[in-house]
Amino acid sequence: MREATARASSRLCERRGRVATRVLTARSRGSKRVRRTLGPQTLPFTLVAEKPDHAAAIEGVLNRAFGPGRFAKTSERVRERGAVLEPSLSRIAVSEAGSIVGVCRIWRVELGGLPLFFLGPLAVDPSAQNAGLGADLVNAAVQACRSAGGEGILVVGAASFFAPMGFAPVPEGRVTLPGPVDPARVLWLELRPGALSGVHGSVNAPRRG
Repeated sequence: MREATARASSRLCERRGRVATRVLTARSRGSKRVRRTLGPQTLPFTLVAEKPDHAAAIEGVLNRAFGPGRFAKTSERVRERGAVLEPSLSRIAVSEAGSIVGVCRIWRVELGGLPLFFLGPLAVDPSAQNAGLGADLVNAAVQACRSAGGEGILVVGAASFFAPMGFAPVPEGRVTLPGPVDPARVLWLELRPGALSGVHGSVNAPRRG
């Protein structure tokens, strides 16, 4: 009886050890586990850096979340004009079944000669919305940008959503975007104290090299 109990305890410790190893390995690669309540269920999601083989699934999420109207946004003009995607700083939400259900992309741009990150699109599949996953994605992407040593992050979005994550309205007239935009939706986040003091100008593609 004691031997059986000891063997069972040993197997449990081994299983826990394997789980701990998997979690530590995931964290060391920049991924993060979150749990979110969807209806009657609490489901786990893993937030990971974007990879090339995610592209088709990301397009599917964007299409289901926004439809074709997403291509008319001023933010899309920023990306079309030479913003550089940073997959290692972007974050993807993967369900327990392996499906991609959310995305927060990060791009490199310049504002008045200062290198900045540009956030967006941020999208969560309709099947996983209203559970806080969008905020999880933003927070994970912001942390990645901070760890990379960036100066700040610019986004066009609702202040009511982004303010709790540290974003503040850009003083009117400080940022010029390539298209019409509600000034109240132009927000930024300093990643280094004072980094955005006095900066102003147009949002352009980053300089090469």
